[in-house]
Amino acid sequence: MQASVIVCTRNRAGSISETLEALARLEGVEFETLIVDSSSGADKARTAELANKFGARYVAEPRPGLALARNTGVANTSGAIIAFTDDDCLPARNWLAEKVKNYADPKVWACTGRVIPHDTGGASALFEEVAGQDLGGEKRTFTPEDVRGGPGFLLKNIGKVFAKHMKSRAPAPFGIGHGSSLSFRREFFQQTGGCDERFGAGAPFKGCDDLEMLYRVLKSGHAIVYEPAAVVRHKHRLTSDAAESSAVRNEGEASVNEVYKTRYVYSFAGAAMLREFKKDLPMFFMFYGRLVQLVIKTAQYKLTGKQELAKSFGSDLRGFLDGIAAHKKFSRAAK
Repeated sequence: MQASVIVCTRNRAGSISETLEALARLEGVEFETLIVDSSSGADKARTAELANKFGARYVAEPRPGLALARNTGVANTSGAIIAFTDDDCLPARNWLAEKVKNYADPKVWACTGRVIPHDTGGASALFEEVAGQDLGGEKRTFTPEDVRGGPGFLLKNIGKVFAKHMKSRAPAPFGIGHGSSLSFRREFFQQTGGCDERFGAGAPFKGCDDLEMLYRVLKSGHAIVYEPAAVVRHKHRLTSDAAESSAVRNEGEASVNEVYKTRYVYSFAGAAMLREFKKDLPMFFMFYGRLVQLVIKTAQYKLTGKQELAKSFGSDLRGFLDGIAAHKKFSRAAK
């Protein structure tokens, strides 16, 4: 089997049908699709039905944690290339083929792809403004040199502190890709131990399992390709559940609040990951640079009256500080 596509899901039967339909239309490469399902109740049965309908294999994983589910998926597949997308994403027909061709270079151990929003306007537009996942149309290759640090690294990237957000020109491992469009050689999992299960949704550090893996690829001496021709469309999860909706005035307000919640989680996880590798010079720079950036941008947007941006960066700042505290606590508990 040349490639395996893994979709980890939890209680998203209403969304994953479109994802499975898109995966069934992939062309240009031999592959298998595996659904790793942490759902409960009716969603679990429905997800199993959908997997069968679209010819995907199905594995139930009752334990929580996205990184854990990814490891379960890898253990239950046979592809030389392991690709991941999310249960709210729609891969293009050539998404997988465009990724796989980059592995002709033996130095390449990971390939990411372009993630564009499925919807535009409203809360989705705010999300893209403050945390855009679209890393642009320029193909780029990242090598171990990108994470070795030094004075040149600091001078090159200090300006990022004053940017609205880092996006595509961020220092590695940021600005390389997202968990909704990841792929790796199987050797990465065999030789590095796979996903760190402390990271990712449902785990103590809430996220950044994708960036943590990409960073370890570079630290291991291998390269990563950002392939913009491998496109997925991402359906932002920007609506609250019924309990949350009762606390806000309308659906639009609920969606905007979801942006702030999402930014909090991203920043929480980013702080934990940066602190995990803070002994590495680039991560040390980025840890303190990001903290300074969040303080500056929160104050700037408050003073200029840009309330949505001020709230977004305020959520980021709270998440970053809480992520530091969580990493300290978890590190002490692990000793």
